[in-house]
Amino acid sequence: MKLKLNFSSSVWLYFQNRYFITGLFGLLWVSFISDIDLFFLMKSQRQLNAYNKEVKHFEESIEAMRMDLNDLSSDPLKLERFARERYFMKRPNEDLFRIIPSKEDIIS
Repeated sequence: MKLKLNFSSSVWLYFQNRYFITGLFGLLWVSFISDIDLFFLMKSQRQLNAYNKEVKHFEESIEAMRMDLNDLSSDPLKLERFARERYFMKRPNEDLFRIIPSKEDIIS
């Protein structure tokens, strides 16, 4: 006694076709089983997007630094202010006092 399935004839023909079965197996293999599967590709795409965001951030930082460099090299007053604030430079006849907060002041 043969078991007869109630699939429509066109769908059943697809499952009997060896090319369809081979293609379906290949699609499953590439999507889930192989080393470079669908999950690996999605993870790689997320990493690529994160790296592109980092590149964009660093390009913006570099552009801001170039503008600061241009300002510092063109205006001597800005250069003097930058040197005094950043590197605690002073004129020969000045005294410089630097106040460093204690650890107790930082905590409270």
